[in-house]
Amino acid sequence: MQSRLHDGFTVQKLKFRTRRVPKTSSIPLILPNDLKYNGSKGTVEKVRGASRSTLCVVPEALELLEGIKGPVSALSICGPCRTGKSYVLSRLLGSADAFELGHRWDPQTFGIWMGTKVLKGADFTILLLDTEGIDASGGSADQDASILVLTILLSSLLIYNSLNVPYKGDLEKMQCFIKLAKGVTVKKGQKTQMSELREFFPDFLWLLRDVSLMSTDENGQEIDPTQYLKTRVLARGEDFEETPGDMVGRAILTSFPSVECFTLERPSDNKQVMNNIADHTDKLNPEFNKGVETLIDLLLQKSRPKRGYYKGSTVNGVALSLMVKQYVEAVNDPQAIPALDNTWKNTIQLMRSRAIEEAIQEYREEMAAGIAAVSQGTDVQIILDEDIEDEMDEALSLMSIHNKVFTKVTSWLLDKIGHLGIGSGDLDEESEGVVREMQDRLVRREERTIEYVGDDLVTRRQQGMVVVGGELYGFLQENRSRSRAFCTEMFNTFFEPVQKKIESPPAGYDFRGALDELERTRVQYHRWARGPEKWAVLQEMTKNWDSLRANIKKIRGYQEQLMLEQERAHQAELEAQRNNREARRLYNQQQDMQRAHKETLEKMNQLHKWQMAKVKMEGEVWRWGEEQKFEDFRQAQMDEMANLSRELQGRHDREVQQLKSRMQRQQDEMNGKIRELNNRLRQPPPPPPRRRRKGGCVIM
Repeated sequence: MQSRLHDGFTVQKLKFRTRRVPKTSSIPLILPNDLKYNGSKGTVEKVRGASRSTLCVVPEALELLEGIKGPVSALSICGPCRTGKSYVLSRLLGSADAFELGHRWDPQTFGIWMGTKVLKGADFTILLLDTEGIDASGGSADQDASILVLTILLSSLLIYNSLNVPYKGDLEKMQCFIKLAKGVTVKKGQKTQMSELREFFPDFLWLLRDVSLMSTDENGQEIDPTQYLKTRVLARGEDFEETPGDMVGRAILTSFPSVECFTLERPSDNKQVMNNIADHTDKLNPEFNKGVETLIDLLLQKSRPKRGYYKGSTVNGVALSLMVKQYVEAVNDPQAIPALDNTWKNTIQLMRSRAIEEAIQEYREEMAAGIAAVSQGTDVQIILDEDIEDEMDEALSLMSIHNKVFTKVTSWLLDKIGHLGIGSGDLDEESEGVVREMQDRLVRREERTIEYVGDDLVTRRQQGMVVVGGELYGFLQENRSRSRAFCTEMFNTFFEPVQKKIESPPAGYDFRGALDELERTRVQYHRWARGPEKWAVLQEMTKNWDSLRANIKKIRGYQEQLMLEQERAHQAELEAQRNNREARRLYNQQQDMQRAHKETLEKMNQLHKWQMAKVKMEGEVWRWGEEQKFEDFRQAQMDEMANLSRELQGRHDREVQQLKSRMQRQQDEMNGKIRELNNRLRQPPPPPPRRRRKGGCVIM
């Protein structure tokens, strides 16, 4: 179910991996350890005998979170209890009760809850987070600080919701903000200044509820709420010593990249309406409803994808779920402090490992689908050649299918890890390392050398790469196994009748007829046998044809010399076919490696340019010298690859020409020998010498 909202956003439901939809419109993401989530009922239950001391992550919420594929913008709300936080988030989703509303003195929200509906935009998805109220019964100052730290670390826009106009004295109740610099570090093991947090913390919006008075400066002149907040509330007072309230104000102004204020009038003065506000939206103060609509527009305009640690990086659902677990572990450990750099580094490592596994699974599925597509419309699975013998037969080549899938999966992986952004100088090398690791798991090759005799009768060597491992090797072995079984069946089908006829020759069946029939059978086998084992099977089967050789000698007109010459000619032809195919395979494998490396470099170059443009759009300034140095390095790589490609293409053209000439020469020699043999077979046997008798003796 989807519904249109402001600014092109659409309300969408999150789903579990099983495509099951959550039972409730919100679900706990983080709970105190004295509570547990019952997924089957969609309720929170008390844990017997447990006292609140730590926080726990809810696996069901993480599963929903991981389903958000693109960049995520986490919009969260915090503040004192019973101030209408949950209602504001519900209105963002076009509802009034998406998050449970509190109508009693006791708080209804514990820990951090997330909506099971999100706002899907063109470039990112907005996730809504509702938090336990500050100073809630059953909580403590340290627990409030832990919840606040987690909320800030997970958010890209933070709403602090409170009633009425705040004053200096009210800030002293918000001392959890003072602990931010002590509770978070940018770099592990290093002391962090509050100003360093601005680059990573969310934007801050103070939402003042039940406010209808005009905001003024010290001289009574009207000013906007944001200016009032910064100058009259958060700014340091004139006292000589800094008060706790001054420290809170300094923490907010220094730690957050932007600080704004928005006011809403009281929803209603009717007690019954306020006790069930979700069912009485039409009875609320019109100015309140109008203000809520304006607030929603403002929040959607201010929302932006949550950034990672590196410039230009963004966070998706999987990354955010991994960060949730790491931050909760750090907050629960009294000896640990959440470190932004270390958390992001661990997140990247986990995401890259997961992305590699997903890419490999994608490769398996795409390869299986590509192979199945070739056999579509037939009752049996078609045996594929390994290499491309002819452009017309490209679709029947296993390596052709692999090349397309390999390129697709590599591009998918680069897109998957591309949003992780630009870090120090070696991040691109790390990304290339991830791609290389994935590619090595798909295809593992070794260098091999074979010998063959050239047209000039000189023995030469052909160097190249052969597949010896990886996912592709499994598909190759499976295809070879099917090819061997199929070709063996074809051989037996075509040759067994001839072998039986030679064992028990019918009347008039002579040696020349047997050779002609064997030749016709070989032609049939050449036509119908399929796959990479075609020639190997024929060579092995005919080499071990001892029974046929023994029986053919008994046939009338048998000529030993002709039989040996024909066998040698056929074995030489098979050996030449095998060598030529192996030489072609070595070269093709080498070409595949070069092509894959070139395409990866080009894709990474495009990805880098996209990241650079993204950083510039965000207002980040890169030194031209470093950027030019990187571009020069990239261009040098591309030039080197282009030169290598031209050199390989030239060598390929020469080798192909030599290969064609060699094959043609061998074929001409074979055809000549076969014609000579056939001519000799067709010639009638010489007449016996005339006999004459002389002196009682027969003289020949």
